[in-house]
Amino acid sequence: MVEAVDIAVVSFDRFVNVSDADRQAVSKEVYDAFSSVGWVYISDHGVSGVDEVFGLAKSFFDLPIQEKLRWRLKDAEVNQGYTADGDEANGGVDHKECYEHRRFANPQCPSSSELPGFKETLDNFYSECLTLALNVLRCLAMALDLGDAFFDNITKKADPQLRLIHYPSIERKIVEQEGHARIIPHTDFGLCTLLFQDNVGGLEVDPFHTGDFKPAVPKQGTALINIADLLQRLTNDRCRSTIHRVVSPTFAGDVLPSRYSIPFFIHPDPDVLIDPILKEKGEVKKYEPVKAGEWRVWNTRKNYTTLKEGAATV
Repeated sequence: MVEAVDIAVVSFDRFVNVSDADRQAVSKEVYDAFSSVGWVYISDHGVSGVDEVFGLAKSFFDLPIQEKLRWRLKDAEVNQGYTADGDEANGGVDHKECYEHRRFANPQCPSSSELPGFKETLDNFYSECLTLALNVLRCLAMALDLGDAFFDNITKKADPQLRLIHYPSIERKIVEQEGHARIIPHTDFGLCTLLFQDNVGGLEVDPFHTGDFKPAVPKQGTALINIADLLQRLTNDRCRSTIHRVVSPTFAGDVLPSRYSIPFFIHPDPDVLIDPILKEKGEVKKYEPVKAGEWRVWNTRKNYTTLKEGAATV
């Protein structure tokens, strides 16, 4: 059996409810994890209703495909709504379907008459995920001596993305073809990502981009958080945006069971210039500045087959 990647587990209750000394200690633990493997498990995270959201996800994805297509994602800049199996790919074939929920507007969202409680429950869950994510970013700001409010100031108009993912039951031989996966190897492209996963497994991490993928196993009651590309650029490689993928769970037979996960992607305000922060004398910037909004739209558009020039978006 392949050994799981060594990812620290940090109790977040010590950050939000105790002394400054404890907050500093938690900040160091989080930074140490993000600057080594790029991932951390957060326990005592304060996000409620995780099981309820998994239940809603199953109810949504169990709907007939033609009904789900009524809410199909159509716009890379808005990036909200449903994507069918095969709609999203970045150099390979992913076998999954998704629903994206946003902070300010969700025009491609089922109404209360169509799917009772769906929007209201996701709105509440979204708010708690955003609070947790901003607190994690405060840890980084404290550890890097940027001031506690550094990330608050660049996320005032931010529109993070809550995603429900369903990996349908599928034959192992299909997923394990060359160029196929439940999700092909990739890095996330925002600031950081929160992830809640079920117990099926299959998430693997390549911390040092060597091709040596190791399982990031589900841990009950935790949120798994990883660094994304813009935060690696902003910290001039102090924090690691690491490659990850979703493959066949090791225990499965010839047919893989369904899998559900709930990532929450944090992005900066669209007009923020992501320019590497230098902390040491003689340090050289490793990246050119990029506009956060332009970076997000470009990455989103290239990932969706339905949003590429000439592709259908019905």
